[in-house]
Amino acid sequence: MNQRTQEIQLKTNYHEISLLAGRPIYEYELEIINSTPELIQAAFRQYRPQILQLLTNYMSIDNKIYSPKIIDGIEKTRSNHLGTLQNQEEAEQIVSIKFINRLSENHISKNQIIARLIKQVVRNQFQMVSIGKTGSKLFWNSKTIKQQENNLEIWPGVECIYQPSAFQNFKPKLIIDCAFKILRYRTALEELDSLKPHTELIIGQIVMTTYNKKFYQISGLEIGMNPKSTFQNQNGEAITFESYYSTKYNQKIIPNQPLLKAIVTGKKDESQKEIYLIPSLCQMTGLTDEMRNNFNAMKKISEITKPSADTRMRTAQDFIQQLQATKIINKKENTSKEVLKEWGLEIKKDCIQVQAQRLDPGNMLMGRDLKLNLRDSNTNLERQTQTQMFYTPPQKLITGIIYNSKFGQQNLKSFLQHFKSACQEFQFDAFLTPKAKEMQNDKEDELSRQLRDLKLEADQNQSRVNFLIFLLPGQKKKARLYKACKVISMATFGCASQVIVEKTLQRNTRSIVNKILIQLNAKIGGTPWALDGMPDMFTNQPTMICGVDIFTKAGRKSQLAFCSTINRQFSRYYSQVITSGEFCSHLQLCLKAALLAFKQELSVYPKNVIIYRDGVGDGQQVAVLGTELPQYKQALKELELKDVSITLVICNKRVSAKFYSGGQGRAENPPPGTVIDNKIITNEEAIKFYLISQLSRQGTVTPTLYKVLYSDLQGIEQTIKILTFKLCWLYYNFTGSIKIPAPVRYAHCLCNFIGDNYDDRDQMKFLPQSDLIHQKVLFYI
Repeated sequence: MNQRTQEIQLKTNYHEISLLAGRPIYEYELEIINSTPELIQAAFRQYRPQILQLLTNYMSIDNKIYSPKIIDGIEKTRSNHLGTLQNQEEAEQIVSIKFINRLSENHISKNQIIARLIKQVVRNQFQMVSIGKTGSKLFWNSKTIKQQENNLEIWPGVECIYQPSAFQNFKPKLIIDCAFKILRYRTALEELDSLKPHTELIIGQIVMTTYNKKFYQISGLEIGMNPKSTFQNQNGEAITFESYYSTKYNQKIIPNQPLLKAIVTGKKDESQKEIYLIPSLCQMTGLTDEMRNNFNAMKKISEITKPSADTRMRTAQDFIQQLQATKIINKKENTSKEVLKEWGLEIKKDCIQVQAQRLDPGNMLMGRDLKLNLRDSNTNLERQTQTQMFYTPPQKLITGIIYNSKFGQQNLKSFLQHFKSACQEFQFDAFLTPKAKEMQNDKEDELSRQLRDLKLEADQNQSRVNFLIFLLPGQKKKARLYKACKVISMATFGCASQVIVEKTLQRNTRSIVNKILIQLNAKIGGTPWALDGMPDMFTNQPTMICGVDIFTKAGRKSQLAFCSTINRQFSRYYSQVITSGEFCSHLQLCLKAALLAFKQELSVYPKNVIIYRDGVGDGQQVAVLGTELPQYKQALKELELKDVSITLVICNKRVSAKFYSGGQGRAENPPPGTVIDNKIITNEEAIKFYLISQLSRQGTVTPTLYKVLYSDLQGIEQTIKILTFKLCWLYYNFTGSIKIPAPVRYAHCLCNFIGDNYDDRDQMKFLPQSDLIHQKVLFYI
């Protein structure tokens, strides 16, 4: 494989932090004979005024004191007597401040000092509203953008993250990006009223308390309590919520309402406690599903929340200027200090620039030896993928079509004609003439009756329905009978299905039918397209690629999805979903089943297993290595596969890094295939890289972060980047490259498909028959 790459220069949203040359920091030590941490703390409390008088500005770490000022004459005497420690029962304790040295350029304490100073100035942006325990997101509520037509307002702000340097010769950095908070003109009480009788759906949503502009995630609903319920105040006295809010915030409260519960974490001891909130005093935040499905509303909102690269860079520079000018006021001591200026700390307004590489996407392989050049900007994938497909299965499928009487015979006839023409053009003859059933209304009972009749007819002919198409009124995935159609298809018929809403077919019907046919091919085990130029390391040996994702949503049961490839083109999948138990304990069984499915298809076990694990942040990596990796190894051990290598790659879509191309001119989004692996940015020795795989024409593209957490293979640093990018083109619900590799995206689709619809209370569980799983088809896209 000869993979072409192109070097490109990028701007980032990383800004270097440094101490100005010639601005020293001095190290002192608080000296007490036979000192203990408790005595040191007592000494700091007692002698803080004297230390401030000597140094003006200082910072303490353990028993060390750091300051940009040197005490007059101390370089000769080496120490300064402060006095004796009060209230000591034992011998008199003498406290002195001892001069140690001027800190060297690369002294380890400098990073701690810089981190503390940055934290101080960020915390003191009192003109902004801080969100989150770390306060990394700050918003200018004074710059509110109101959208009355959408019943909401948008607060502009910034996300500000301090990154210490893991390498001695690199400076620490501040990562700054635009952030936005959406507040709806709706109280939590109004939201509860609209959700009845399913008020539990409010759990997990984020609200803002209107009286002090603090944000909380709702953890529960306490219907047994109301504003007249009592709690103990700080003095240990019983007081009603109504009285408390009236006295402290001058708020009048509607008496008949339940209370909301939220969990808050203590700033000092990390302890968690439950608090109660009044729904009428809470404002709802974020977008609703209805808003997301409203094209005009989203267009208007996106004009604000998806700023250009130039706007983001300008916002970062303005915020840096605001930080540099920040004065920290101490009311108790009546002092005002420009902290960064006094310490000689500078945040560079000009961003860091790095070298990156652009990977070659290669060619998309279609049927009849057609190749589509993905490098060529003139290649029209939308049109050119609608004439032929890489592989269509040879089987003949009995297909049922269920349509609503409102859809009409004429519309059905038109759809079937387009469907037949598309099949002929694609040379795709898997579908026999569909058997149509007309629903007289859009009730679930009527749907069940028509499907029973369809199944009965098939049984009488000693055959089975292999695929179902539903033509329904309503919105995509929000059609009234969507869930019923899917559960009956999976659980009763054991087949894949396609739900098409009538509104979809009102547009360019032929083009829509072509796209539907591409999906249908993937849903019955076909391959709409493949890619050339896959790394030889993974094509010269049998290789299985897996995607793992977990669905978690308040009020819903968590789901684990495990999707693994079973062919050489990495286009067909064996898909598993786990709905109960401790998920990490199921991974061994999942990988074992995946290996057996691979062998069943290709008559050989894979030599390489690449596992992409989605949704793993920095704090979870140790847990993944400690609990998930051993499970995978145990699966290999049980099948006695000693020569199979495992590579575990974690991917994280929620990153703050941004990258821009454009040199001296207008900043733009980097092209798909851009890889950033410069250690100034990744801050690690491990194989870690940012990949921009998708094309974004609006706003600023967000990269995905990948890290090889473990690998038995050597020399995969470049090949894993190429493989990852190539896999982003193999998602058959979109003609182009997506944000994450297809195996991960399919796992995401599967666990969300089940998670959004599964309910323990349902008589017919929203789960696929084992027969459907063993068909190895993408029934959930």
